[in-house]
Amino acid sequence: MNNNIVTIPASAAGIRLSVWLAKNGYPVTADCGGKGTCGKCRVYAVSGTFWGDAAKTTVEEPDADGMIRSCHAWCPDDGAEIRLVQTHGGGLTEVITDHKLHTAASDSTHPLGTTCGLALDIGTTTLAMALVDLTNGDMIKTVSRRNPQRSFGADVMSRIGAVQDDAGNLAVMQSVLLDDIRAMLDELCADLASDRRPRTMTVAGNTTMLHLFLGVSPVGMGAYPFTPAFLEGRTVPGSDLGLPLDTVTTLPGAHAFIGGDVTAGMLLLRLSEETEPVMLIDIGTNGEMILFTGTNRGSRYFGASAAAGPALEGAGISTGVGGIVGAVSAVADVNGQIIAKAIGSCPPVGICGSGLIDLAAVLLAREELDETGYLEDDPVSYAEAADGTPLTLTQEDIRALQLAKSAMRAGMEALCEAADIPLDSLSKVAVAGGLGYYMNLDSACAIGLLPTELRTKLQTVGNTALGGAALLLAHPELSAQIAKEAAECKIIDLNMSAAFNELFITHMMFPTDEEEDW
Repeated sequence: MNNNIVTIPASAAGIRLSVWLAKNGYPVTADCGGKGTCGKCRVYAVSGTFWGDAAKTTVEEPDADGMIRSCHAWCPDDGAEIRLVQTHGGGLTEVITDHKLHTAASDSTHPLGTTCGLALDIGTTTLAMALVDLTNGDMIKTVSRRNPQRSFGADVMSRIGAVQDDAGNLAVMQSVLLDDIRAMLDELCADLASDRRPRTMTVAGNTTMLHLFLGVSPVGMGAYPFTPAFLEGRTVPGSDLGLPLDTVTTLPGAHAFIGGDVTAGMLLLRLSEETEPVMLIDIGTNGEMILFTGTNRGSRYFGASAAAGPALEGAGISTGVGGIVGAVSAVADVNGQIIAKAIGSCPPVGICGSGLIDLAAVLLAREELDETGYLEDDPVSYAEAADGTPLTLTQEDIRALQLAKSAMRAGMEALCEAADIPLDSLSKVAVAGGLGYYMNLDSACAIGLLPTELRTKLQTVGNTALGGAALLLAHPELSAQIAKEAAECKIIDLNMSAAFNELFITHMMFPTDEEEDW
C-alpha cells in the first residue's frame, strides 16, 4: 500500500469490496452491518467503476466527496484502485490503547517463571491478549487492537446476519480474526527464547465471538429461541486454528448471550464467596449481567443480557469511535466551556463511549439537554479535529444513547426483581470491561445509566474477561468450577419480562434534579 492506495485486482471481480478489503488485511468499519447507512466504510474511488449489486445491474456512484460505500460496492471485472481514509470510527491505522487491567502486573521487567501461556479476550469491538506467567498467574504484558470483523457490523447480530446472508462470510470472519491473533501472539512473544514460548492459550469471549473463532456457524442465535451450537468449554489443537500452540481452550458460557467473557468475570471476582448479593455487569453492545444472591441467601446465580446496541462502544454515533488514540474519552465543563480530553493527548478524531456519557452529563447540567432527550442545539460541537473540522453530537446520537442506557438500567432492575433481591440490598456492583474502566461513574449516574443510590457500591474492575482467562490458564483445576457455575445460572429472558418493558420506557428519560436518581 502506498499513501493508502490499494489496487483491486481483476480476480476480485464479483466480490463485495468491504469483504475483499477485510480478507486482504484492510478491514474497514461498517457499523450498520452492510446496510449502507452509517457511511463509515467509505473509500475514495481512484479508478475503475464499481458495481452496486452482485448481479451487476447498477453502479455504485461516488458521492460529492468522490467516495463510495465499500459495503455496497462490488469489485469490477477489470480491476480498480481505491484510497483508504481515516473516518470517524473507520480507517486503516486505528491503534487501540492497552486495556488497564486491575489484575495485571503490566511490567515487562517482571521475571518470568519457567513456563508461560497466553490469555485472549475476543470482544465484539476489541481484542486483548496477555502473556501469563503460569507459576503465579501474573499477566506480564498485554496487547490489544480492534476486532477486524467490524467490516461485517458493529454488533453480534450484524455478524450473525452476515453468515446468514452468505455462509462464506464465516470463513472470512474466522480468517481475519486468526490473522490478528497470530500478529498479537508474535508481538507478545518476540523477545522470548524458543523454549519459553507459550504452548497453551485460554480464550474468553461472548458466545457469538467464540463460535466465529472456532469456525462454527452462529446462525442459530440469529432468532428466537437463540440456540448456540455449543456452550461448553472446548479444547482444540492450536494447529487446527493455524496457531503455534499445543492447545487452545475456550471458556464455557451460560447462554447465547451470557458467554465465556461473563463466566470468566464470575471466576475472577470469586462471586461464589460473597455472603451478600452482588452484581457483575459488562457494559457493551450487549449489556451482560450476573446476580449472585450470596451465600447467606441461597447461593443462586441469575443472568440476563440487555440489547444495549453499539452506542456505548462508540458505534452508531455520528462521530463515534472505539477506544483508539484520538478518541475523546472524557468531557468536562470548565468555566462555561466544553473541554474534551482525547486518548493519547493528541488531536481528537471522534468520541468513544466514556466521552459520550460525560458529554451527555455536561449537557444535562447546562440544561442544553432536557429530561426527554431533546437537544437544544442540534448538532452541538464538542471538539475540533486536527484539520479544524468540528466534531459534533446530534439529536440522533442522543436517542441512541437513551436506548443503550435505558436497556442497561432496566435490565439491572428487572434482574433484581426476578431474583427477588431489592436493588438497594446489593452489597457491590462490579462494572467490568474497557468502557467500565474509563467511565466516569458520576456521569453514568447523572444520565441514569447506573442508579445513584448505589453510587458508593459501584466498583470498576477492568477487563475481567481477560483476567478470568488468565486465572484459568494458571489454574486449570478451576475448569470444573466455572463449568458448574455456568450450568447453574438461571437465565432471565428480558424480552419476555413485563417489568423490563415497563422499566425500559421509564428509563428512556434522563433524570432531573428533582428526581431521586439525580
